Amino acid sequence: MSTRIEAWLWASGGTDLDATATFVVTEPGPVVYQARLDQPYLLTDALTAWQGALNASALAGTYSLTWDAAAQAVTISATGVASFAVEFSGNLHKALGFSTATGHTGALTYTGDQQALARFDAVRWSTSSLMPDESPVATTRYRHGRARVMAWHTLDVAQGTLFISDSRLDAFAASYCAAGRVRVYVDESVTTAYAHDNLGGYLDGFVLRCETEERDERRTTWSRVMLDIGVAR
Repeated sequence: MSTRIEAWLWASGGTDLDATATFVVTEPGPVVYQARLDQPYLLTDALTAWQGALNASALAGTYSLTWDAAAQAVTISATGVASFAVEFSGNLHKALGFSTATGHTGALTYTGDQQALARFDAVRWSTSSLMPDESPVATTRYRHGRARVMAWHTLDVAQGTLFISDSRLDAFAASYCAAGRVRVYVDESVTTAYAHDNLGGYLDGFVLRCETEERDERRTTWSRVMLDIGVAR
């Protein structure tokens, strides 16, 4: 059973500072296109939306955006054009697994060179069933690490433990998956939401608590993250 956690990316669809999920593709000519999400998307769905926008634009190439599980990062590639350049806005490069926002020029394929901060594969998840919690809690949507919306209401809560390799613990603690809206796939082969009769379904909600444990120097494989997910009723 393969488990992953994935973040939602904020985007307003506008041209102001809210439009954070944006990158620019430049082909020889130059022909320039801003690939911008029109609404918040889960990372996987964002890749599909960006790809559709690029291929519906005036760019000459045919573009593909895919997840590279081995690299734990996104790959952007094109055919039908001599080369292209890509430049990311804000912190989007980190969300997708690129260490720099610029400097991606002269090639037909670019794959991120570090752990993407919007998706972590090959993790382990342990939790009890969703528990009703009548006490008010704050749920927050984020853009660029800043709070955008806060609401007070009651949620069902999954109090869980995420097990992640020691080498990726610091990246997770600084990631988009440690705050805001996330989806936890308990079993990636199950693509429907959690329910009383679908215990292997994914949890789609807000991070209410994220606490990383101190590393045990005697251990070299897994670290634990106390992760509470609030799921709207």
